[in-house]
Amino acid sequence: MPSLSYTPVRRVHRPSREAFAALARAGEPLVLEGALDDWPAVGGWSPEALRARIGAQRMQTYVVENRSVVLDPKRGFRVETLSVADYVERVLAGGAPTHYLRAPLEAFPSALREEIGVPEYCANALYVRRNVWFSAPDTVSRLHFDLLHNLIAQLHGEKEFLFFPFRERRNLYPHSLWSAMPQFSHVDLETPDFQAFPRLAAAKGQRCVLREGDLLYLPSRVWHHARSVGPSITVNFWWPPLAMLPLTLLSDAYKRARGLRV
Repeated sequence: MPSLSYTPVRRVHRPSREAFAALARAGEPLVLEGALDDWPAVGGWSPEALRARIGAQRMQTYVVENRSVVLDPKRGFRVETLSVADYVERVLAGGAPTHYLRAPLEAFPSALREEIGVPEYCANALYVRRNVWFSAPDTVSRLHFDLLHNLIAQLHGEKEFLFFPFRERRNLYPHSLWSAMPQFSHVDLETPDFQAFPRLAAAKGQRCVLREGDLLYLPSRVWHHARSVGPSITVNFWWPPLAMLPLTLLSDAYKRARGLRV
């Protein structure tokens, strides 16, 4: 019976910007340990803390079914608005996840924003998008890639990531370029179906568990699949390679014109 195997992602302790730039040239994921040591949000943000501080605030969430964010090839994600208190109750209640909170960091009060630093590795980028991701245990983000470089800061809990280089695209069965989600794969790595997707068995990937206080570097166009090990809160920083900046802005404008989230 075919199966998938993964090699571990390299972990390094808080490299200098120059050392990081040299490591990043390999084009592979990298876990940076110790890079968030001076962030009050690490260990300070938890489901209970967010409920106490901003419970009445309403935020958009992705709808989740069968542990995964609902994907519609014609419309993209299904979105519903919940109060933070209501969302936290759902997260702490146990059972199957029903929603996945994603909000721009700018939607949070300034007192909370000030507890988040700016990683030195993207501090000079021309265009940075910052988002908070708050998920219940076993929430899954299906296999996909982004055009942007990404730094993912784990503030609370743990998250498992699976990665594949962009060159494995043919083995990962992406959606049509003309769908609302051309960057997503048809494959479910939680229950891989090698009969429906036989080339998947040839794909070579990497794996890591992002622990509280870790910072993950995810290069542009690396395929990735994520699962929350328990309640998980992260903040990410997206920025485009300079050559992709015009394409990124065009892509964002296209998504907004179709009513999709960027």
